[in-house]
Amino acid sequence: MPSQKTKFALAFTLLYACLLAFFMPYHELWFDETEPWLLALYSYSFTDLVSNKRFEGHPDLWYSLLFVVTRFTDNLNALKVTQWITAVGFVFVFLRNAPFSWAFKLLFCFGYYGLFEYGIISRLYAIELLTLFLVCTYYPKRFTHWYGYIFLLILNAQTNLFGFLLSGVLGLLLFSEAFKVWKESPQWAPLSMAHRIIGVGLWGLGCLYSFWSMLRPVEPHREFFPFQEAYYVFQSATRVWQSFFTVPQSHITFWNSSILKTSVEIPLSIILVLLIAAAFYQTKRLFFPLMLLFAFLMLFFSFKFEGAIRHHAHYFFYTLAFFWIRTFYPQGSANGLGYWQRISQKASTWMPNVLLIFAFAQFVAGIKALQVDWKYPFYPGKDAAEFVKTLPASYMITIEDDVTASTISAYLGRPLFHLPNGNYTSFFRLNLLEGHAPRKFVLLDWAGVLAQQQKAPVIFISRFEIPIQWYATPVKLLRAFKGDYMNPYSYYVYEIPPMALPKKQITAEPPVGEVEK
Repeated sequence: MPSQKTKFALAFTLLYACLLAFFMPYHELWFDETEPWLLALYSYSFTDLVSNKRFEGHPDLWYSLLFVVTRFTDNLNALKVTQWITAVGFVFVFLRNAPFSWAFKLLFCFGYYGLFEYGIISRLYAIELLTLFLVCTYYPKRFTHWYGYIFLLILNAQTNLFGFLLSGVLGLLLFSEAFKVWKESPQWAPLSMAHRIIGVGLWGLGCLYSFWSMLRPVEPHREFFPFQEAYYVFQSATRVWQSFFTVPQSHITFWNSSILKTSVEIPLSIILVLLIAAAFYQTKRLFFPLMLLFAFLMLFFSFKFEGAIRHHAHYFFYTLAFFWIRTFYPQGSANGLGYWQRISQKASTWMPNVLLIFAFAQFVAGIKALQVDWKYPFYPGKDAAEFVKTLPASYMITIEDDVTASTISAYLGRPLFHLPNGNYTSFFRLNLLEGHAPRKFVLLDWAGVLAQQQKAPVIFISRFEIPIQWYATPVKLLRAFKGDYMNPYSYYVYEIPPMALPKKQITAEPPVGEVEK
Protein backbone atom coordinates (compact mmCIF):
# COMPACT_ATOMS: atom_id res chain seq x y z
CA MET A 1 0.00 0.00 0.00
CA PRO A 2 1.27 3.53 -0.77
CA SER A 3 2.38 5.53 2.24
CA GLN A 4 0.54 8.63 3.41
CA LYS A 5 3.30 10.76 1.89
CA THR A 6 2.87 9.07 -1.49
CA LYS A 7 -0.92 9.43 -1.39
CA PHE A 8 -0.60 13.10 -0.51
CA ALA A 9 1.91 13.64 -3.31
CA LEU A 10 -0.30 11.82 -5.82
CA ALA A 11 -3.38 13.83 -4.83
CA PHE A 12 -1.72 17.22 -5.23
CA THR A 13 0.13 16.13 -8.36
CA LEU A 14 -3.23 15.23 -9.87
CA LEU A 15 -4.55 18.68 -8.91
CA TYR A 16 -1.46 20.28 -10.43
CA ALA A 17 -1.85 18.24 -13.63
CA CYS A 18 -5.48 19.35 -13.98
CA LEU A 19 -4.65 23.03 -13.41
CA LEU A 20 -1.78 22.90 -15.88
CA ALA A 21 -3.97 21.22 -18.48
CA PHE A 22 -6.61 23.93 -17.93
CA PHE A 23 -4.27 26.90 -18.31
CA MET A 24 -2.02 25.61 -21.11
CA PRO A 25 -4.53 26.21 -23.96
CA TYR A 26 -4.67 29.89 -22.98
CA HIS A 27 -0.91 30.26 -23.44
CA GLU A 28 0.33 31.34 -26.88
CA LEU A 29 3.74 29.92 -27.70
CA TRP A 30 6.61 32.27 -28.41
CA PHE A 31 9.78 31.77 -30.44
CA ASP A 32 11.92 30.37 -27.60
CA GLU A 33 9.31 27.62 -27.26
CA THR A 34 8.73 26.89 -30.95
CA GLU A 35 12.38 27.05 -32.08
CA PRO A 36 13.36 23.65 -30.54
CA TRP A 37 10.14 22.13 -31.90
CA LEU A 38 10.89 23.35 -35.43
CA LEU A 39 14.49 22.19 -35.21
CA ALA A 40 13.30 18.73 -34.25
CA LEU A 41 10.46 18.65 -36.79
CA TYR A 42 12.53 19.69 -39.81
CA SER A 43 15.63 17.63 -38.97
CA TYR A 44 15.50 14.39 -40.92
CA SER A 45 18.03 12.48 -38.81
CA PHE A 46 19.61 12.82 -35.39
CA THR A 47 22.91 13.96 -36.89
CA ASP A 48 20.93 16.53 -38.88
CA LEU A 49 19.37 17.72 -35.61
CA VAL A 50 22.74 18.05 -33.88
CA SER A 51 24.03 20.06 -36.83
CA ASN A 52 20.96 22.30 -37.06
CA LYS A 53 20.92 23.14 -33.34
CA ARG A 54 24.61 24.03 -33.12
CA PHE A 55 23.77 27.74 -32.72
CA GLU A 56 21.30 27.19 -29.88
CA GLY A 57 23.77 27.22 -26.98
CA HIS A 58 21.98 24.33 -25.21
CA PRO A 59 22.76 20.61 -24.80
CA ASP A 60 20.81 17.99 -26.72
CA LEU A 61 18.37 16.40 -24.24
CA TRP A 62 15.25 18.54 -24.81
CA TYR A 63 15.82 18.65 -28.57
CA SER A 64 16.34 14.89 -28.68
CA LEU A 65 13.10 14.31 -26.79
CA LEU A 66 11.21 16.54 -29.22
CA PHE A 67 12.94 14.80 -32.13
CA VAL A 68 11.45 11.50 -30.96
CA VAL A 69 8.01 13.10 -30.52
CA THR A 70 8.08 14.65 -34.01
CA ARG A 71 8.76 11.25 -35.57
CA PHE A 72 5.17 10.38 -34.61
CA THR A 73 3.33 13.70 -35.04
CA ASP A 74 3.76 17.19 -36.44
CA ASN A 75 0.88 18.56 -34.33
CA LEU A 76 2.17 21.57 -32.41
CA ASN A 77 0.05 20.61 -29.39
CA ALA A 78 2.42 17.69 -28.86
CA LEU A 79 5.00 20.24 -27.67
CA LYS A 80 2.67 21.29 -24.85
CA VAL A 81 1.86 17.67 -24.04
CA THR A 82 5.59 16.90 -23.72
CA GLN A 83 6.02 19.92 -21.46
CA TRP A 84 2.98 18.85 -19.41
CA ILE A 85 4.46 15.38 -18.80
CA THR A 86 7.86 16.68 -17.67
CA ALA A 87 6.28 19.36 -15.44
CA VAL A 88 3.94 16.86 -13.78
CA GLY A 89 6.96 14.60 -13.33
CA PHE A 90 9.09 17.12 -11.45
CA VAL A 91 6.14 18.12 -9.26
CA PHE A 92 5.49 14.53 -8.19
CA VAL A 93 9.17 13.85 -7.46
CA PHE A 94 9.39 17.06 -5.44
CA LEU A 95 6.18 16.51 -3.48
CA ARG A 96 7.01 12.86 -2.82
CA ASN A 97 10.66 13.19 -1.82
CA ALA A 98 11.69 16.74 -0.90
CA PRO A 99 12.45 17.12 2.84
CA PHE A 100 10.65 20.47 3.20
CA SER A 101 7.37 21.29 4.89
CA TRP A 102 4.16 20.53 3.02
CA ALA A 103 3.31 24.23 3.06
CA PHE A 104 6.55 25.12 1.31
CA LYS A 105 6.26 22.31 -1.23
CA LEU A 106 2.69 23.20 -2.18
CA LEU A 107 3.40 26.93 -2.41
CA PHE A 108 6.39 26.23 -4.65
CA CYS A 109 4.63 23.76 -6.96
CA PHE A 110 1.55 25.97 -7.37
CA GLY A 111 3.58 29.17 -7.48
CA TYR A 112 5.37 31.24 -10.08
CA TYR A 113 8.09 28.74 -10.96
CA GLY A 114 6.18 25.51 -10.55
CA LEU A 115 2.98 26.38 -12.39
CA PHE A 116 3.91 29.27 -14.69
CA GLU A 117 7.57 29.78 -15.61
CA TYR A 118 8.56 26.09 -15.66
CA GLY A 119 5.04 24.69 -16.03
CA ILE A 120 3.01 26.48 -18.69
CA ILE A 121 5.96 27.77 -20.75
CA SER A 122 7.31 24.91 -22.87
CA ARG A 123 11.06 25.21 -22.46
CA LEU A 124 13.89 22.92 -21.43
CA TYR A 125 13.73 23.91 -17.74
CA ALA A 126 11.01 21.49 -16.62
CA ILE A 127 13.12 18.53 -17.68
CA GLU A 128 16.04 20.11 -15.82
CA LEU A 129 14.00 20.28 -12.61
CA LEU A 130 12.92 16.67 -13.10
CA THR A 131 16.52 15.44 -13.37
CA LEU A 132 17.68 17.80 -10.60
CA PHE A 133 15.07 16.52 -8.14
CA LEU A 134 15.93 12.94 -9.06
CA VAL A 135 19.59 13.67 -8.34
CA CYS A 136 18.63 15.03 -4.91
CA THR A 137 16.29 12.10 -4.25
CA TYR A 138 18.96 9.48 -4.96
CA TYR A 139 21.78 11.37 -3.27
CA PRO A 140 21.88 9.03 -0.21
CA LYS A 141 22.26 6.10 -2.64
CA ARG A 142 25.17 7.66 -4.51
CA PHE A 143 27.59 4.95 -3.34
CA THR A 144 25.29 1.92 -3.27
CA HIS A 145 23.87 2.82 -6.72
CA TRP A 146 27.12 4.21 -8.08
CA TYR A 147 26.50 4.09 -11.81
CA GLY A 148 22.81 4.96 -11.49
CA TYR A 149 23.64 8.16 -9.62
CA ILE A 150 26.38 9.08 -12.11
CA PHE A 151 23.89 8.51 -14.93
CA LEU A 152 21.52 11.01 -13.29
CA LEU A 153 24.34 13.55 -13.04
CA ILE A 154 25.14 13.05 -16.73
CA LEU A 155 21.45 13.34 -17.65
CA ASN A 156 21.11 16.57 -15.68
CA ALA A 157 24.19 17.95 -17.45
CA GLN A 158 22.44 17.46 -20.80
CA THR A 159 19.51 19.76 -19.92
CA ASN A 160 21.11 23.22 -20.07
CA LEU A 161 24.08 25.25 -18.85
CA PHE A 162 22.75 25.38 -15.29
CA GLY A 163 22.25 21.63 -15.13
CA PHE A 164 25.77 21.21 -16.48
CA LEU A 165 27.17 23.43 -13.71
CA LEU A 166 25.32 21.63 -10.94
CA SER A 167 26.29 18.21 -12.26
CA GLY A 168 29.86 19.43 -12.43
CA VAL A 169 30.14 20.51 -8.80
CA LEU A 170 28.11 17.56 -7.49
CA GLY A 171 30.37 15.23 -9.47
CA LEU A 172 33.45 16.82 -7.91
CA LEU A 173 31.84 16.44 -4.49
CA LEU A 174 30.99 12.80 -5.20
CA PHE A 175 34.52 11.87 -6.24
CA SER A 176 36.12 13.85 -3.41
CA GLU A 177 34.11 11.65 -1.05
CA ALA A 178 34.78 8.48 -3.04
CA PHE A 179 38.54 9.11 -2.95
CA LYS A 180 38.44 9.94 0.78
CA VAL A 181 39.32 13.63 0.51
CA TRP A 182 36.85 14.03 3.37
CA LYS A 183 37.46 11.88 6.43
CA GLU A 184 33.89 10.67 6.76
CA SER A 185 30.97 10.60 4.36
CA PRO A 186 27.44 9.54 5.30
CA GLN A 187 25.85 6.66 3.38
CA TRP A 188 29.37 5.47 2.54
CA ALA A 189 29.80 2.15 0.77
CA PRO A 190 33.16 0.71 -0.33
CA LEU A 191 34.02 0.98 -4.02
CA SER A 192 36.86 -0.63 -5.90
CA MET A 193 39.44 1.62 -7.54
CA ALA A 194 38.26 0.39 -10.96
CA HIS A 195 34.66 1.49 -10.26
CA ARG A 196 35.85 4.87 -9.04
CA ILE A 197 38.01 5.47 -12.10
CA ILE A 198 35.28 4.31 -14.49
CA GLY A 199 32.83 6.61 -12.70
CA VAL A 200 35.13 9.60 -13.11
CA GLY A 201 35.55 8.75 -16.79
CA LEU A 202 31.83 8.44 -17.48
CA TRP A 203 31.02 11.65 -15.62
CA GLY A 204 33.84 13.49 -17.35
CA LEU A 205 32.78 12.32 -20.80
CA GLY A 206 29.14 13.26 -20.08
CA CYS A 207 30.10 16.75 -18.94
CA LEU A 208 32.49 17.23 -21.87
CA TYR A 209 29.78 16.24 -24.34
CA SER A 210 27.35 18.66 -22.69
CA PHE A 211 29.90 21.48 -22.91
CA TRP A 212 30.72 20.66 -26.55
CA SER A 213 27.03 20.64 -27.49
CA MET A 214 26.55 24.08 -25.91
CA LEU A 215 29.59 25.72 -27.51
CA ARG A 216 28.35 27.62 -30.54
CA PRO A 217 30.66 27.78 -33.58
CA VAL A 218 30.32 31.56 -33.62
CA GLU A 219 31.87 32.01 -30.14
CA PRO A 220 35.52 32.15 -31.31
CA HIS A 221 34.60 34.95 -33.76
CA ARG A 222 33.04 37.23 -31.15
CA GLU A 223 33.89 38.65 -27.79
CA PHE A 224 33.52 35.87 -25.24
CA PHE A 225 32.54 38.43 -22.58
CA PRO A 226 30.46 41.03 -24.46
CA PHE A 227 29.31 42.94 -21.36
CA GLN A 228 32.00 45.20 -19.92
CA GLU A 229 29.92 47.95 -18.37
CA ALA A 230 29.08 48.69 -14.73
CA TYR A 231 25.36 48.62 -15.57
CA TYR A 232 25.39 44.85 -16.11
CA VAL A 233 27.30 44.26 -12.88
CA PHE A 234 24.75 46.24 -10.90
CA GLN A 235 21.88 44.42 -12.61
CA SER A 236 23.53 41.07 -11.91
CA ALA A 237 23.83 42.03 -8.25
CA THR A 238 20.02 42.17 -8.00
CA ARG A 239 19.42 38.69 -9.38
CA VAL A 240 19.80 36.73 -6.14
CA TRP A 241 16.93 38.59 -4.53
CA GLN A 242 14.82 38.50 -7.68
CA SER A 243 15.24 34.73 -7.99
CA PHE A 244 13.71 34.22 -4.52
CA PHE A 245 11.26 37.15 -4.49
CA THR A 246 9.56 36.90 -7.90
CA VAL A 247 6.85 39.53 -7.39
CA PRO A 248 6.65 41.53 -10.67
CA GLN A 249 5.31 44.94 -11.57
CA SER A 250 1.56 45.27 -12.07
CA HIS A 251 1.23 45.73 -15.83
CA ILE A 252 0.54 43.42 -18.79
CA THR A 253 4.20 43.18 -19.82
CA PHE A 254 5.19 42.19 -16.27
CA TRP A 255 7.29 39.23 -17.43
CA ASN A 256 10.87 39.49 -16.12
CA SER A 257 10.08 42.68 -14.21
CA SER A 258 10.51 43.33 -10.50
CA ILE A 259 8.45 45.38 -8.09
CA LEU A 260 11.52 46.74 -6.28
CA LYS A 261 14.21 49.17 -7.45
CA THR A 262 17.78 48.10 -8.16
CA SER A 263 19.08 50.26 -5.30
CA VAL A 264 16.92 48.24 -2.89
CA GLU A 265 17.51 44.81 -4.41
CA ILE A 266 21.31 44.95 -4.33
CA PRO A 267 21.60 45.20 -0.51
CA LEU A 268 18.80 42.65 -0.12
CA SER A 269 20.71 40.27 -2.39
CA ILE A 270 23.87 40.74 -0.31
CA ILE A 271 21.99 40.03 2.92
CA LEU A 272 20.40 36.94 1.40
CA VAL A 273 23.73 35.56 0.15
CA LEU A 274 25.28 36.12 3.58
CA LEU A 275 22.37 34.32 5.26
CA ILE A 276 22.64 31.35 2.89
CA ALA A 277 26.42 31.23 3.29
CA ALA A 278 26.08 31.30 7.06
CA ALA A 279 23.54 28.46 6.98
CA PHE A 280 25.98 26.23 5.07
CA TYR A 281 29.15 27.30 6.86
CA GLN A 282 29.09 24.29 9.18
CA THR A 283 28.95 21.85 6.28
CA LYS A 284 32.08 22.88 4.41
CA ARG A 285 31.81 20.29 1.66
CA LEU A 286 28.48 21.86 0.63
CA PHE A 287 29.41 25.46 1.45
CA PHE A 288 32.25 25.68 -1.08
CA PRO A 289 30.40 24.14 -4.08
CA LEU A 290 27.32 26.31 -3.50
CA MET A 291 29.37 29.51 -3.22
CA LEU A 292 31.25 28.48 -6.36
CA LEU A 293 27.95 28.15 -8.23
CA PHE A 294 26.79 31.55 -6.95
CA ALA A 295 30.08 33.15 -8.04
CA PHE A 296 29.79 31.66 -11.52
CA LEU A 297 26.20 32.89 -11.91
CA MET A 298 27.25 36.37 -10.79
CA LEU A 299 30.09 36.50 -13.33
CA PHE A 300 27.97 34.95 -16.08
CA PHE A 301 25.12 37.47 -15.69
CA SER A 302 27.59 40.36 -15.31
CA PHE A 303 29.82 39.79 -18.33
CA LYS A 304 28.33 37.16 -20.64
CA PHE A 305 24.53 37.00 -20.64
CA GLU A 306 22.07 39.33 -18.92
CA GLY A 307 19.40 36.62 -18.81
CA ALA A 308 15.81 36.57 -17.60
CA ILE A 309 13.99 35.31 -14.52
CA ARG A 310 14.08 31.71 -15.82
CA HIS A 311 17.88 31.93 -15.77
CA HIS A 312 18.27 33.93 -12.56
CA ALA A 313 15.98 31.39 -10.84
CA HIS A 314 18.94 29.07 -10.46
CA TYR A 315 20.17 30.97 -7.43
CA PHE A 316 16.97 29.74 -5.82
CA PHE A 317 17.11 26.21 -7.22
CA TYR A 318 20.77 25.69 -6.33
CA THR A 319 19.96 26.78 -2.77
CA LEU A 320 16.96 24.45 -2.68
CA ALA A 321 18.99 21.50 -3.98
CA PHE A 322 21.79 22.02 -1.47
CA PHE A 323 19.40 22.33 1.46
CA TRP A 324 17.83 19.08 0.29
CA ILE A 325 21.24 17.38 0.10
CA ARG A 326 22.29 18.81 3.45
CA THR A 327 19.56 16.81 5.20
CA PHE A 328 21.63 13.69 4.43
CA TYR A 329 24.55 15.02 6.49
CA PRO A 330 24.52 14.97 10.30
CA GLN A 331 24.21 18.37 11.96
CA GLY A 332 25.99 18.84 15.30
CA SER A 333 24.41 20.30 18.42
CA ALA A 334 25.08 23.87 19.58
CA ASN A 335 27.00 22.66 22.63
CA GLY A 336 30.72 23.26 22.39
CA LEU A 337 30.54 25.11 19.08
CA GLY A 338 32.54 28.23 18.36
CA TYR A 339 31.08 31.63 17.63
CA TRP A 340 30.83 31.21 13.83
CA GLN A 341 29.46 27.69 14.16
CA ARG A 342 26.70 28.99 16.45
CA ILE A 343 25.92 31.75 13.94
CA SER A 344 25.75 29.11 11.21
CA GLN A 345 23.41 26.93 13.21
CA LYS A 346 21.15 29.88 14.02
CA ALA A 347 21.02 30.83 10.32
CA SER A 348 20.09 27.23 9.53
CA THR A 349 17.13 27.40 11.91
CA TRP A 350 15.93 30.63 10.27
CA MET A 351 16.13 29.40 6.68
CA PRO A 352 13.00 27.16 6.62
CA ASN A 353 10.84 30.13 7.63
CA VAL A 354 12.69 32.44 5.23
CA LEU A 355 12.13 30.00 2.38
CA LEU A 356 8.46 29.69 3.32
CA ILE A 357 8.04 33.46 3.08
CA PHE A 358 9.66 33.48 -0.34
CA ALA A 359 7.48 30.56 -1.45
CA PHE A 360 4.39 32.53 -0.45
CA ALA A 361 5.63 35.51 -2.49
CA GLN A 362 6.16 33.17 -5.45
CA PHE A 363 2.65 31.80 -5.01
CA VAL A 364 1.20 35.33 -5.17
CA ALA A 365 3.33 36.09 -8.24
CA GLY A 366 2.11 32.86 -9.83
CA ILE A 367 -1.53 33.88 -9.40
CA LYS A 368 -0.74 37.22 -11.06
CA ALA A 369 1.08 35.53 -13.95
CA LEU A 370 -1.68 33.01 -14.58
CA GLN A 371 -4.37 35.69 -14.45
CA VAL A 372 -2.58 37.85 -17.03
CA ASP A 373 -1.69 34.89 -19.29
CA TRP A 374 -5.32 33.74 -19.18
CA LYS A 375 -6.68 37.21 -20.00
CA TYR A 376 -4.10 38.50 -22.52
CA PRO A 377 -2.17 36.82 -25.35
CA PHE A 378 1.39 35.97 -24.42
CA TYR A 379 2.88 36.57 -27.88
CA PRO A 380 1.42 37.79 -31.21
CA GLY A 381 2.73 34.87 -33.29
CA LYS A 382 -0.45 32.82 -33.09
CA ASP A 383 -2.69 35.80 -33.94
CA ALA A 384 -0.48 36.68 -36.92
CA ALA A 385 -0.57 33.07 -38.15
CA GLU A 386 -4.38 32.94 -37.86
CA PHE A 387 -4.61 36.13 -39.91
CA VAL A 388 -2.24 34.78 -42.58
CA LYS A 389 -4.48 31.70 -42.92
CA THR A 390 -7.32 33.99 -44.08
CA LEU A 391 -5.27 35.33 -47.02
CA PRO A 392 -5.49 33.79 -50.51
CA ALA A 393 -3.31 30.72 -50.96
CA SER A 394 -1.59 32.34 -53.96
CA TYR A 395 0.02 34.98 -51.74
CA MET A 396 3.66 34.28 -50.95
CA ILE A 397 4.50 34.82 -47.25
CA THR A 398 7.89 36.40 -46.55
CA ILE A 399 9.65 37.37 -43.32
CA GLU A 400 12.66 39.43 -42.32
CA ASP A 401 13.58 37.67 -39.05
CA ASP A 402 13.84 33.89 -38.85
CA VAL A 403 13.98 33.94 -35.02
CA THR A 404 10.92 35.88 -33.89
CA ALA A 405 8.86 34.80 -36.93
CA SER A 406 9.54 31.10 -36.30
CA THR A 407 6.41 31.03 -34.13
CA ILE A 408 4.30 32.00 -37.16
CA SER A 409 5.92 29.16 -39.10
CA ALA A 410 5.13 26.74 -36.27
CA TYR A 411 1.46 27.72 -36.10
CA LEU A 412 1.11 27.67 -39.90
CA GLY A 413 2.83 24.31 -40.07
CA ARG A 414 5.12 25.23 -42.96
CA PRO A 415 8.39 27.08 -43.66
CA LEU A 416 8.31 30.75 -44.69
CA PHE A 417 10.46 32.63 -47.19
CA HIS A 418 13.26 34.52 -45.44
CA LEU A 419 13.99 37.59 -47.57
CA PRO A 420 17.50 38.43 -46.29
CA ASN A 421 18.75 34.89 -47.01
CA GLY A 422 16.58 34.27 -50.08
CA ASN A 423 15.32 30.83 -49.08
CA TYR A 424 12.58 29.06 -47.15
CA THR A 425 13.24 28.58 -43.47
CA SER A 426 11.47 27.49 -40.33
CA PHE A 427 14.17 27.84 -37.67
CA PHE A 428 17.13 30.08 -36.95
CA ARG A 429 20.28 29.71 -39.02
CA LEU A 430 23.20 31.93 -38.14
CA ASN A 431 23.89 34.72 -40.61
CA LEU A 432 27.25 36.38 -40.02
CA LEU A 433 25.92 39.43 -41.85
CA GLU A 434 22.98 39.80 -39.44
CA GLY A 435 24.57 42.90 -37.91
CA HIS A 436 24.38 44.49 -41.36
CA ALA A 437 20.82 43.54 -42.28
CA PRO A 438 19.29 45.20 -45.36
CA ARG A 439 17.22 48.29 -44.77
CA LYS A 440 13.46 47.87 -44.70
CA PHE A 441 12.93 49.64 -48.06
CA VAL A 442 15.47 47.28 -49.64
CA LEU A 443 13.48 44.32 -48.31
CA LEU A 444 10.33 45.84 -49.78
CA ASP A 445 12.14 46.09 -53.12
CA TRP A 446 13.02 42.40 -52.95
CA ALA A 447 9.46 41.52 -51.99
CA GLY A 448 8.29 43.57 -54.99
CA VAL A 449 10.55 41.56 -57.30
CA LEU A 450 9.05 38.35 -55.93
CA ALA A 451 5.56 39.75 -56.48
CA GLN A 452 6.41 40.44 -60.10
CA GLN A 453 7.80 36.93 -60.52
CA GLN A 454 4.81 35.32 -58.82
CA LYS A 455 2.32 37.65 -60.57
CA ALA A 456 0.53 37.82 -57.22
CA PRO A 457 0.81 39.96 -54.11
CA VAL A 458 3.55 39.11 -51.62
CA ILE A 459 3.01 39.36 -47.88
CA PHE A 460 5.92 40.77 -45.90
CA ILE A 461 5.86 40.27 -42.11
CA SER A 462 8.10 42.63 -40.18
CA ARG A 463 8.75 43.18 -36.49
CA PHE A 464 8.81 46.91 -37.10
CA GLU A 465 6.47 49.56 -38.44
CA ILE A 466 7.76 50.81 -41.79
CA PRO A 467 7.03 54.39 -42.99
CA ILE A 468 5.46 53.08 -46.21
CA GLN A 469 4.09 56.53 -47.06
CA TRP A 470 7.61 57.38 -48.24
CA TYR A 471 8.03 54.25 -50.34
CA ALA A 472 7.86 54.68 -54.12
CA THR A 473 5.52 51.74 -54.78
CA PRO A 474 2.09 51.43 -53.11
CA VAL A 475 2.37 49.11 -50.11
CA LYS A 476 -0.58 48.33 -47.88
CA LEU A 477 -0.44 47.66 -44.14
CA LEU A 478 -2.97 44.85 -43.68
CA ARG A 479 -2.73 44.30 -39.93
CA ALA A 480 -0.60 45.30 -36.97
CA PHE A 481 -0.29 42.95 -34.02
CA LYS A 482 0.92 45.05 -31.13
CA GLY A 483 -0.17 46.34 -27.76
CA ASP A 484 -1.86 44.00 -25.29
CA TYR A 485 0.68 41.17 -25.37
CA MET A 486 2.66 39.96 -22.37
CA ASN A 487 5.78 39.61 -24.50
CA PRO A 488 6.60 43.06 -25.91
CA TYR A 489 7.07 42.06 -29.55
CA SER A 490 5.01 43.26 -32.50
CA TYR A 491 4.23 42.09 -36.04
CA TYR A 492 3.27 44.26 -39.02
CA VAL A 493 1.78 42.51 -42.04
CA TYR A 494 2.32 44.32 -45.37
CA GLU A 495 0.96 43.52 -48.83
CA ILE A 496 3.25 44.30 -51.78
CA PRO A 497 1.45 44.30 -55.16
CA PRO A 498 2.98 42.87 -58.37
CA MET A 499 3.88 46.23 -59.90
CA ALA A 500 6.90 47.29 -61.92
CA LEU A 501 9.56 48.85 -59.72
CA PRO A 502 10.45 52.46 -60.57
CA LYS A 503 13.97 53.30 -61.67
CA LYS A 504 16.09 54.50 -58.78
CA GLN A 505 19.30 56.37 -58.38
CA ILE A 506 22.24 54.62 -56.76
CA THR A 507 22.94 56.13 -53.36
CA ALA A 508 26.30 55.69 -51.68
CA GLU A 509 26.24 54.81 -47.99
CA PRO A 510 28.92 54.60 -45.28
CA PRO A 511 30.79 51.27 -45.24
CA VAL A 512 29.39 48.75 -42.79
CA GLY A 513 32.78 47.63 -41.58
CA GLU A 514 34.59 44.34 -41.77
CA VAL A 515 32.39 41.28 -42.21
CA GLU A 516 32.90 38.57 -39.61
CA LYS A 517 34.39 35.36 -40.92
